[in-house]
Amino acid sequence: MLCEKCGNNAATVYIKNNINGNISESRMCQSCANINSLPGHNLSGFDLFNALNFGQLSPDYSAERKTCKLCGANFAQLVKSGKIGCGECYQTFKSELSPTVMKMHGRAKHTGKVPKNLEAKIGLKRKLDELNIKLKNMVEMQNFEEAAVIRDEINNLSQGVQS
Repeated sequence: MLCEKCGNNAATVYIKNNINGNISESRMCQSCANINSLPGHNLSGFDLFNALNFGQLSPDYSAERKTCKLCGANFAQLVKSGKIGCGECYQTFKSELSPTVMKMHGRAKHTGKVPKNLEAKIGLKRKLDELNIKLKNMVEMQNFEEAAVIRDEINNLSQGVQS
């Protein structure tokens, strides 16, 4: 397929825009697809966190100065660089990162592939989490007979995890 802009070179770049449900697609060659030259696509200094309305630090938070124990990064540095320092940063800044992860992925809990050696353990943990939610709902609805059955199932699964 040829470039839609110049019509001479092969189209190697595909750009798809979705602005308020209006979708536009463009196929261009490398030279025509100089992204910063396209209208509305100036990405110089692009900051993913700010693009997702994430870069605003509250005054309360700046006083807190929470830092990662492993890499020493603070949240202001993560916002400025747009990059997470290490795996521990996800735990350290969980409350700050969760809204952005939700905006990007629609959920903040991993539901994808799991290593073979952990499938059973993670499946059991997910089942326990699900049963705990059911138990809480049954107690709130004052359905204590069903809650007792779920509690017993949770206890049986928990004993299986320990052994």
